[in-house]
Amino acid sequence: MERKCRVSCFAYSFLFVYNEVMIRVAILEYEKETKDIVFQLSKMFHKTDWTFRHYWKASELAKAMKEESYQIFIFDEMFKNPRLESVFVHDNPNSIFIYVCENSIKVRGNDQRERILYIDKEDVAKHLEENKKMIVSQSIQNDVYSFSYSGVHVNLPYEDIYYLEKIEKMVYFHTKKGIFKKRTNMSELEEVFEPYGFLRVHVSFLVNAKYIVSWNKEEVEMLQGNHIPFSRQQRRKILASKKTAE
Repeated sequence: MERKCRVSCFAYSFLFVYNEVMIRVAILEYEKETKDIVFQLSKMFHKTDWTFRHYWKASELAKAMKEESYQIFIFDEMFKNPRLESVFVHDNPNSIFIYVCENSIKVRGNDQRERILYIDKEDVAKHLEENKKMIVSQSIQNDVYSFSYSGVHVNLPYEDIYYLEKIEKMVYFHTKKGIFKKRTNMSELEEVFEPYGFLRVHVSFLVNAKYIVSWNKEEVEMLQGNHIPFSRQQRRKILASKKTAE
């Protein structure tokens, strides 16, 4: 597989700057699709400077990851297998993965993870454009949310926040660093967090879509195992938004 890829597949590392947040994208794909992807990304991040490095094989990309991280990986469907899923997807829980497929519906199957996107080779530009909001919002989560907690100034990267929970007049931030709380309005927080890929799934919950692994009728399951209530009203709004994107 890798020998074949050496002749006709390419892996690129693109570097964008977004409000001082560095976004790295690794692409492992055939030449034709890579050109389409690069052109679409250049439009998606047109307000920023970017550059790239070239890799020939998945193994070279894996080696490079020991020294630098990536926010977005774009792979040909041939690289969707248990071994590479472990090396790339499992070991990079903050990253977005986009698989370019002959039949995206078939390859996706029952995969409901919000940070995994499947697009068709024949409609690369169209599908990337349709998912532009998701791609950009989740890829800039290195940016930080700042607030005071118990008299201490706290800077939390958005990617470190799993979800926000409103209990009475306090909002609790469930994060990789523990739980923080702040007396604030949930609607105001929704306006701040929505551009970074957070979804209001319930009047009392705002979740980081990057960590949603499955959607159920009355709840969403998070990567860390939490089950968050999913209200009927918010379900209608979110499903309507997804249909519009499609």
